[in-house]
Amino acid sequence: MTFLLFFLINFELKAPTTEFVNRNGKRITVFPLGIEIYEKETKILTNYAEFDPQERIFFLKDSVKIFINGDTCYTNLAIYNLRFKNWVMPEKIFLIINLKDKGKITILGENSQYDLEKEILFLEKGEISLKEKIKLIGEKILIDNRNSFLYSYLKTKIMSYDEKERIISSLTCDTLFYDFKKDTGLARGNVSYVDSLGSVVGEFVSFFLKEETIKEATFGNKVFLSFQRADNKIELECKKVRFDFDKGDLKIAYGEEIIWGKTYLKGK
Repeated sequence: MTFLLFFLINFELKAPTTEFVNRNGKRITVFPLGIEIYEKETKILTNYAEFDPQERIFFLKDSVKIFINGDTCYTNLAIYNLRFKNWVMPEKIFLIINLKDKGKITILGENSQYDLEKEILFLEKGEISLKEKIKLIGEKILIDNRNSFLYSYLKTKIMSYDEKERIISSLTCDTLFYDFKKDTGLARGNVSYVDSLGSVVGEFVSFFLKEETIKEATFGNKVFLSFQRADNKIELECKKVRFDFDKGDLKIAYGEEIIWGKTYLKGK
């Protein structure tokens, strides 16, 4: 197969054939049999592509693969604006990001945008693996790849799974900040934590992830908790409460400024 090789704005392009069409008064370059694009640390493969030289925009579709600085993205439709170094991916994407000293995380999303220069990704309806057995689901998510942090706004949910992929605990909130470097997070607004023993409700919680589970969690601003094991039950309302977990099991709880509490013990 004969490849066409030429250079455009520091891009190297390879394609079996090209066509030129006039569309709405513009001359568009079409790559009907696919194209390979190389630029610095970026590599793009797709089965079909169009290029608008006036707007400096690539339209890519059908099995689009994007490799950027070790990260990999798969989608069926992508638009790349050379002028602003901006990606728009209006359909579903599958993304693998390599974090320094933290391994890989996988991301599923829809209607995504990526700023190549700032290394910022916007997602709608995103699903992210914070750990192998911990997933985050959010309606609107921003990921700063350069600074390794995540911001999820609108309803957000974090779920922990066991070896059989069953949910063992979940944390829901309105907004969430997460630091990939420190494995720490801060959730705000209508915070609710639920596991097999009970539930905790508060306005905010800070937490620390370790070895696939939440290791520490501190709830604040009028916290209500209810835990039950067998017939023994505890209900408590306080200003602040801290939990220490061991392999997903609650070991110790520290309450501050307790407003009221009830304990129900199994009778003998």
